[in-house]
Amino acid sequence: MRTSSHWAIFTAANILLLALTAMVNDGLAGWSLSLFIAGPCVVWPALRLPPPALLGCLALSGLAADAQLPTPPGFLMILFLAGALLIQLALPWLGSMQRARQIGLAWLVNALYFAVFTSWAVVRNQAHGVAFWEHAAVDFFLSQLIVLPVTLWFFDFQNSLLALAGLTAAGRRVGRTF
Repeated sequence: MRTSSHWAIFTAANILLLALTAMVNDGLAGWSLSLFIAGPCVVWPALRLPPPALLGCLALSGLAADAQLPTPPGFLMILFLAGALLIQLALPWLGSMQRARQIGLAWLVNALYFAVFTSWAVVRNQAHGVAFWEHAAVDFFLSQLIVLPVTLWFFDFQNSLLALAGLTAAGRRVGRTF
């Protein structure tokens, strides 16, 4: 396993997903909506990279996420690294990670990150009454709804990138051209 190549592919894919999310959020700003999609960026590398490569991948991905959100420098980077560490420590208890379990894990991690991000906003006194909580609830439900299909696409996208780089053999799906 060429972890340096995997590391670079996972990092580039994570930064691409974060940039796409930022563009969608820019379009949703007129409706006062935003998406928070961080779970898939952490779960896939945490299940496939050894700790040194994982550290580099998620440090850069976390810094890219920090650049897009109103957080202190390193806030999301630390969250990404802590989440990945917990996933790697829990691997013996998680057992065989089938596709549905991987997506479920990304969904759960996304919800936990959203909760931490919202808690940070409350602590920083950026929460202003009922309107804040209504906005946070709508963003949470929208993010959790969208993260499921995005995670499925993102994991397939990363598998395709690995196959294109010759690092894994991608299984051919019946009836699909991509």
